[in-house]
Amino acid sequence: MGNKKVTESYLDMMEESLKEKIRVLEDIMKENEAQKEILESDVSFDEAGFDEAISRKGELIRRVENLNDGFESLYERVREELQNNKEKYKQKINTFQDLIRQITDLSSSIEAGEKRNRALAKSYFSSSKEQINTHRRSSQAALDYYLTMNKSKITPPQFYDTKN
Repeated sequence: MGNKKVTESYLDMMEESLKEKIRVLEDIMKENEAQKEILESDVSFDEAGFDEAISRKGELIRRVENLNDGFESLYERVREELQNNKEKYKQKINTFQDLIRQITDLSSSIEAGEKRNRALAKSYFSSSKEQINTHRRSSQAALDYYLTMNKSKITPPQFYDTKN
């Protein structure tokens, strides 16, 4: 690559990209927590809040993908220079390794949170489905009773004298 200033600039951009990825992953963890709170809430299910958290998380995941692509693109430009001059860039490489460790830890925490939320959602929705089915059965029984009672009113009572 030759030009030291260009290499340094790319390395700085790569470091900033990794730091930004950490910030975005931390935001994803916050969205996971928001989803967890909604799923564990004893009050009524906040469908709008849940959908918003999913939407925000989707946007954050797209940002992570863009950061990954940008990092890869920059790395391709400086890879040879880094591999040929490891001692020269040792401090920057150590910084990258530390940031990547943080990213790996955050990614593991996010994955665990996703699994937990998936289990909570499955439990919540299966419980809701059961409640809906129970409610439907109760409603059907009430409707059957109502229809039966209405039919009995159509039939004139047998003990009334209708002759007047």
